[in-house]
Parts: sequence; C-alpha cells; structure tokens
Amino acid sequence: MTSIQHVNLMVDDLAAATTFYRDVLGLPLIATPDLGFPAQFFGFADGQELHVNELLDRRPERAHFCLRVDDFDGVVARAERAGVIDTATWGPARRLPTGVMQLFVRDPAGNLIEIACDADQPIAADFFDRPYATPNT
Repeated sequence: MTSIQHVNLMVDDLAAATTFYRDVLGLPLIATPDLGFPAQFFGFADGQELHVNELLDRRPERAHFCLRVDDFDGVVARAERAGVIDTATWGPARRLPTGVMQLFVRDPAGNLIEIACDADQPIAADFFDRPYATPNT
C-alpha cells in the first residue's frame, strides 16, 4: 500500500501559519520534534501529517495540495471571514463533474490549498450565489 505520510510547506511566519491551519482549516496540532528551526506539525487521519517550517523558500503559484473536509461549509465560512479564498489561480469555486466541491485558499505565506468535500455532502443553498463561486449548472 502507498500513502502520503506527510506534506511539507515553507512559511515565513509560523505563528500566522499555525493560526490558519488550526483555526481556519481545523487541523489538530501534533507533537513536533526540535528541527533546529521553527516548525509545527499537524495531524490528519491514518497518521498522515502536514509539516510547516518557517524557512525562506520560493513558492510556486499553482502547486498545491488538496484537503477533503467533512465540513465544507464551515471551512468556507472561516476562509471567507479570513479573506483567504483564491479565485485568481485556478478560478472560482465549483462543483466538479464528479460532484465534488472545489475551492482554493492561500495560507498566510502564500501556499495554495484546495478544499474539497465528498460529492454527497450537503452545501449551503446560497453557495453558488457568492462572488467566489461559479453558478451550479
């Protein structure tokens, strides 16, 4: 079996990134070893992890990872309040032909994250009326 053990991101402000991943995306903090530079690890299901390191690095524009969330509306509401929804890079939020919802956000360091949910997860009735969404056709 092959699985992702962790995704590693570089940020320029670990405190801001920790607030974003914990409070906006809802990821739990997990034990983080002393790496010799500021870092924070976050946990996912089945032992998967996100490693966030405060190190200067170049960030590509379109590279991203995708989180499939159980509470799409909740994450969208928090992302909207935080002003982190990105429609410039991959376009507005939309329902894909598979039925999966897709929305992109940027963390405080500019890393791009795709937010998705299962095709059968209910979403807010007014979702497609919002300025960052493509009308459901």
